[in-house]
Amino acid sequence: MHRLAQTIRMERSAFVWMYLNDRATGDAVLLVLVTRFLILLGTGFKPLGFVTSASGMNIFLQSMLSAFVFWLAYSGVTFAVAKYLFQGGGSYVVILRTVGFAFPTMLLILVSRELFSSAFLVLLVGSLWLLAIVSRGLVYEADLDSNKAVFSAVLGLVGWFIVARVLGWGLI
Repeated sequence: MHRLAQTIRMERSAFVWMYLNDRATGDAVLLVLVTRFLILLGTGFKPLGFVTSASGMNIFLQSMLSAFVFWLAYSGVTFAVAKYLFQGGGSYVVILRTVGFAFPTMLLILVSRELFSSAFLVLLVGSLWLLAIVSRGLVYEADLDSNKAVFSAVLGLVGWFIVARVLGWGLI
């Protein structure tokens, strides 16, 4: 929880820890899946509905898989943009960790869905903090200036929109 709080506050020590600690990858996976479960609960799904009906279990598994694929694909596109378009440094694994630790900020979707009716706007507003954290991580990890880091994070999200459309999935 300490590292998550540091990440949300965008403290440099959290990004250094993610770079140096292999265990951070497993922690990132857990944060992605727990966050997605909380988003499901916040949108009205009942916990017992997941286990008492086949359709409930199907929704649960598809949702978890979608969050996991989002995490992998968004990290990959963001890494590729930072590394190959902007000639940054870094490694995919550390970007993966950064995105995983930033993912709990997607809980803002629960607030933004009360304000907007458009699914695109809900996701955009809900993901602003995620983009800010990933951008800050790219400044440290990929050694990019702030503008290139922000552009990389945004292009990563655009890349995910394209992947989601091709796969026929929802946005997260």
